[in-house]
Formats: sequence, structure tokens, C-alpha cells
Amino acid sequence: MRGVMKIGGSVVGQARPCWLDELTDRLAVDDRVVVVHGGGRLISQELGRLGEPVTFIEGQRVTTPLALEVVLGVLKGRVNGELTAYLDQRGVPAIGISGIDRGLLTARPRLSELGRVGTVETVHPGLIEGLWSLGLVPVVAPLASDGRGGILNVNGDTAAGALAGALGADYLVFYTDTGGIRQKVNDPETRVARLTAAEGLAWIDQGRASEGMIPKIRSGVAALTQGVRRVVIGGYAAGSGTELVGEGGDAGGGR
Repeated sequence: MRGVMKIGGSVVGQARPCWLDELTDRLAVDDRVVVVHGGGRLISQELGRLGEPVTFIEGQRVTTPLALEVVLGVLKGRVNGELTAYLDQRGVPAIGISGIDRGLLTARPRLSELGRVGTVETVHPGLIEGLWSLGLVPVVAPLASDGRGGILNVNGDTAAGALAGALGADYLVFYTDTGGIRQKVNDPETRVARLTAAEGLAWIDQGRASEGMIPKIRSGVAALTQGVRRVVIGGYAAGSGTELVGEGGDAGGGR
């Protein structure tokens, strides 16, 4: 099977990360997997050190020209390299790349208020396919070309969803420290097992989903419409997250 795993900054440094166990389990049965990572906390820390405001609109980071320099340095220079080395040390044949490599992701500016933030317009999966053919696991920093020689910051969840759709992925997993979508943000016991696409979007409209959960839901819904068979926020294993399902409540499944 083909899978895309989005590793948020909140779970990268976990002492015993379930995402690593699940990644190695999927590779052991010869799945072809792409890992997309975030790095939001480190970016915010660096911007704070520089005295640059840290602002989000619906879970999307406002990216000024200075912020873009920080995003590039943190995502492509630090997090991608450290995560690739971490995986390699644990027997995962990882190779670090970004969305700007070989035209993997091309985007257009999303909203003027967000600055240098892009909405993915095209995905050229040939680079991923080629790396898979070599037995490698691509580790992708969520950046994109603007098609004119410039670079745009892309939300990691958005990038993961776009890649999953273009690759015809069987599953898309958004790992998060909350373990899924909760009815009460601070209460793990209120995790929701399943939401239809319509229900997920309604949660956004009603303000029940906020901040970083918004791009996860929207990207997951978009991936479902592109034929991705299973989308889960939390973890790959059954019952370990919130399943997003298509209209009629049909969830994807393994082939």
C-alpha cells in the first residue's frame, strides 16, 4: 500500500513515539510511505528570539519575508536534517527532501493577510516515485515553489493532503499529541472516533475545531475527495485516532 504520514512538531520529539513504531510496521509489510513533517514550535521560538510577531489565521502561520527566512532555515535546514538522521539511525532508509525539490509542489499565494503562504496547485510525484523505486522513504519539508523562482511556506497538513491525493495513497495519517479530535480540547476522554467529511467541516464553521485542527480536517476532507481510502487524525492503528470518512460514512480500508 501507499501511505502519507504527517508528523507534527508536537510529536517529533516524543520519547517513545507511536508514529515511529507504526512507520516501521508499515515498512515491514512493504508499504511505500512518505513522511511529511512540521516544525511550528521551533519556528515560533526562533521568531520570538528575533522579536518577530507570531500570528496565525485559521491554523495558518502569517509568513512575512523575515518569517520565510526562518521557516526555510528551520524546516529545510534543521528539522528535515535532524528527522532524517533520527530515522536513519533507527533503520529507516530515509532521505530528506522538500516541496521545492524537482518541482514536487507548486503553489499560489493563499491570502494576502498570510503573506508568503501557499495553497498547493500542482504536485509532480515523479520524485517520490523515483525514491520509492530505490527503496527509500522520502521525508518532506512542506515548502513549495511559486512557479516564478520564489518560495512559499505551506502548512504541513496541507502539503500532506496534497501529496496523498496525487500519489493515490491508501491512507493518510496526521499524528498529533491530542490523539485525535476531541469534543473538549483538554479532555482526552472526549476523543471522537469518527466524523464524516460534512461533520468535520461543520465543526470548523461552528468553532468547535480550531487552530491546528482546522488544516488537518480540511486537508483530510480534500484527500478523501481525491480518492484516498483512509484518513485518520491521531494514529494509524484502529481505535487510536479520529477517522474522517466520506459521505455516507464510508471509511477507507486496506487493499
